[in-house]
Amino acid sequence: MQATFDQRSNNFDIIRLALSVLVIFSHSYPLGIGSEVREPIVLLTHGQVTAGHVAVDLFFIISGFLITASYERSKSGWSYMKKRIARIYPGFIVTMLLCALVVVPLSGGRLEGATLAARVKDFVVQTVQLREFHSVGAFAANPTPGAVNGSMWSIPYEFWCYIGVLLLGLAGLLRSRRAVVGIFLFSIVVSLLFAHYRWTPGGKILGRILGYPPFWARLLPMYMSGIVFYRLRDRLVLKGRWIALACAGLVLAAVLPLGWTLLFPIAGAYLVLVLAYHPAIRFHGWNRFGDFSYGTYLYAFPIEQLIVRWIGHPLTPFHLFALATPPTLLCAVLSWHLVEKRFLRAAHKPALRSAEAMAG
Repeated sequence: MQATFDQRSNNFDIIRLALSVLVIFSHSYPLGIGSEVREPIVLLTHGQVTAGHVAVDLFFIISGFLITASYERSKSGWSYMKKRIARIYPGFIVTMLLCALVVVPLSGGRLEGATLAARVKDFVVQTVQLREFHSVGAFAANPTPGAVNGSMWSIPYEFWCYIGVLLLGLAGLLRSRRAVVGIFLFSIVVSLLFAHYRWTPGGKILGRILGYPPFWARLLPMYMSGIVFYRLRDRLVLKGRWIALACAGLVLAAVLPLGWTLLFPIAGAYLVLVLAYHPAIRFHGWNRFGDFSYGTYLYAFPIEQLIVRWIGHPLTPFHLFALATPPTLLCAVLSWHLVEKRFLRAAHKPALRSAEAMAG
């Protein structure tokens, strides 16, 4: 059947929340017992990826799809960027403040820096770059010592992808199917080369600004996949034979060497769009509750670390997952209603006023 890609009638909010909860489960292995080797997705994919990797890959695919749509709906580049800043920065800043002022002291650690001014400077510089501040001695007795909020690594890559969509749009390339497909295929080739030869270049100064090149080699094909599927959405059909073929591609991705790198950006993207838009799968009503995925992603890691520290010994992953999920979801709900939703509404108000004026 031909898909109807309604921006409101979809299941993306609940899908992203489920992916955030999957990250909690995945992190329960290294944070609970100090190892990921027995994590189910690691075993299924023969060590290629963890459940957390799957979730982040799908986050980037979904983001590529939705953010391209956001750019097309925006009146200008600045209007687009205001919405993107409002989506990322407020929740991130509040989380980092709570981590610095509450989590680090409870962890038995301290902020890095000889003086208060040095600690404040490091916090501000890292926060502007959407990176975690530096700390010393946090969670020293935990199975994963030193890590306050290890989930934060992906946030700057997400924001750079927002900027990339803007640049592609301003250059006129975002409207060209041939251009975005070409960039996507090139990114797949680069990703395969990085994975095959196990390249780990540091990137030097440029790497410190833009991010670790091997991470880009992994994430860029995922994001470009979302962009490509958005640009080709009018040709996308959600039918049994294609769903079966995508499922087969997912199985091959799990068992073939480099299969995940080659096949998941296509098979995974198609299947997540099936989950989001297939008329037989309807969780559209969930959207009215809010988007709790970002808050879940922001708060899960430090909450899991605190639980392990308070209990005082390693926990089985399922035990840690069961203990950490409820307080994480509570923090996510509060983050959405007290922080994220307010800034998003403010960023969208000019567009709403413009639409009302045109209607009047």
